[in-house]
Amino acid sequence: MSRKTIGIGIMSCALAAAIFAAGYWMWPEKKKGIRWPEDQALPSFPEPAATLDLINLSSKLVYEAEDAEYEHQTGTADGDGWLAKAGADKTGVMLRVPRIADVPAGDNQAVFRMSVDRFADENGSVAKLEIREPSTGAVLGSLEATNWDFRNENASQEFAVPFTSPDEGREIEISVAWTGKSTLKLYDVQIGSPAREEDVAMFETVKGVVNKTKPRIYDDTRSDEGTKWLTALGLEYRKVKDNWELLSKYQDEIRGMIVYDPDVADTYNLATTIAGLENAIVVSPSLAGKLAGDPYRLPVSEDLRGKFKTNIEVYEFLYEKYWPQTTHRVLVGLTPDIKTFLRDYAMGMEAAVVWLNPDIPEEEALLNKFMKDMPYGSGLYVGWWPDEGKGVTKTSEFGLATVAADYSSNLSVLSGTSRSIAPAQIPQKPPLENKVYVSYIMSDGDNLQYMEHYFSKLWFLPNRGEVPIGWTVSPLMVDAMPGILDVLHRTATENDALISGPSGLGYTYPNFWKDEKGLDRFFARTDDYMQRAGLRVLTVWNTVKGETNPNVGNSIAANAPSLLGFTSQGGTGAVATYNNTMPGQELNVVYGASEGDLIFPVQQAIETWDRRSPLFVCIQANPWEVHYQSFVNAYRQLKENKDIVVVRPDVYFELIRENSRLPIDPLGAKE
Repeated sequence: MSRKTIGIGIMSCALAAAIFAAGYWMWPEKKKGIRWPEDQALPSFPEPAATLDLINLSSKLVYEAEDAEYEHQTGTADGDGWLAKAGADKTGVMLRVPRIADVPAGDNQAVFRMSVDRFADENGSVAKLEIREPSTGAVLGSLEATNWDFRNENASQEFAVPFTSPDEGREIEISVAWTGKSTLKLYDVQIGSPAREEDVAMFETVKGVVNKTKPRIYDDTRSDEGTKWLTALGLEYRKVKDNWELLSKYQDEIRGMIVYDPDVADTYNLATTIAGLENAIVVSPSLAGKLAGDPYRLPVSEDLRGKFKTNIEVYEFLYEKYWPQTTHRVLVGLTPDIKTFLRDYAMGMEAAVVWLNPDIPEEEALLNKFMKDMPYGSGLYVGWWPDEGKGVTKTSEFGLATVAADYSSNLSVLSGTSRSIAPAQIPQKPPLENKVYVSYIMSDGDNLQYMEHYFSKLWFLPNRGEVPIGWTVSPLMVDAMPGILDVLHRTATENDALISGPSGLGYTYPNFWKDEKGLDRFFARTDDYMQRAGLRVLTVWNTVKGETNPNVGNSIAANAPSLLGFTSQGGTGAVATYNNTMPGQELNVVYGASEGDLIFPVQQAIETWDRRSPLFVCIQANPWEVHYQSFVNAYRQLKENKDIVVVRPDVYFELIRENSRLPIDPLGAKE
């Protein structure tokens, strides 16, 4: 071949490549879809629709007895249920839920949760539980609950009523008729079935397809936050009565179906991976037949039945065929038992979804293959592990960080909210004196599902702000939940400090990192994100009780200079200065589990205090066992001692800096 011919060939290839690249990025869904700049840890989904479709993707339909929308002919609302008192209330229907249209046809089960106030000397009917078809009056299932069916006093007990639902779309109703024989409390009624589980799993992937180009579906599965975040963000919504209406509404955006193999559970993760790449939905074999016919006529893009015998075969196939097509910036870890929650986000990222246990040699070897392909110092494993310690150790060995998010429900919506974040100002610190300075930290904010769900219960408490406290949050909220992060800053009191959860831009054990340059890059990115997130204090974990190695402290000092300081898990309370610029303290209590953990360590520290210099005591507690009221109680008790000053963590580290003769604010704002 002549030089001229070769040159023309090269030019043709270059032109073709340019046309392909231009076509890829100008393809409508790419142009208006997800943005993921190279320097961004997690992607930004498009701005959510002005009005979102609010759907329930719970595997069970839950009807809270105290809900005012339902019919109550007797009794009164009583906290988390509906109460009918013997001798005071008339007999009658305690609860009737009419016009339930979203129960799948076929075999179902309704579970009624109830309690009585005391045991009865004589047995008799307390309530009649019924499921009926109102159009015909036919009773589909019923049960008489008697006094002696209850095993304990004032303790919730489940009563199951099996029933067969009529054709799809036919309405049913639930009723609880109280006899007046004993005081009865009804908590809720839950309806579940295998068909329901298959349906909601499929609709999670419908959400994944739809939200990829424009977030329009929000999961309102019963949880701690309800619609609080939507209200705080100014997002409107409409409740969807029947999820199936969404399939018709968004059918044109769905390109096909991926059929998983129920006999090989991990094919669900493979199917999710393929669906994300092909804008398809994941379906069970029984749903595939329904959706292939009228009115949907969806084609089967891939059928995974009968192709694999083990999970290793599944993930080896995924690695060879689909890993080259997915992002390598993120690997999603989800047990195939979780078929909703994070999967829409995984699909939007076009990420591989796996469930591999680093404690099983064959699975670990395959997991290592995925992780060695990921960028050291910036790659993220999003989801969770079979075992926390072993999983986080594994990602740390590869210079990656874990992002706990397996039960995150709406990151595909929340990541599309405004990235404009206005950090709250740090209040003026008190004068440094020979006092005992105490600071409290609420742990687990690195966990995105905690931030989305349970954290809302704490943040919306009416007495929040009574105690100076550090609320750990994730710097990754800048990408994953920027709107919520801004809401937290805007609604914080002077006693609420937002600080970074472990260990910055994801949960990792920095002591286990092998490449110093990669570690430096991780902390430099952490510093950048923390500045944008308005966070000035970092919590560092090296296992739950591990201290921070000197090289790690020096890397933080050199690469995260905006920080006021950081904590580590040593448990001694020792304060050190790294690179002559950065204070770090080993927490006195690394993961407190009781109210006593907030009080006794302070009292013990005072016993050995020389009173000639300040003493610094920092206590971190977990939110699952230590409630906010426990912090309030501890604070009220400690502040009676005039030698004790409780301050928020950022102010705490300003005082440590002053005591260590370091600049109070490394950014110079307060110098």
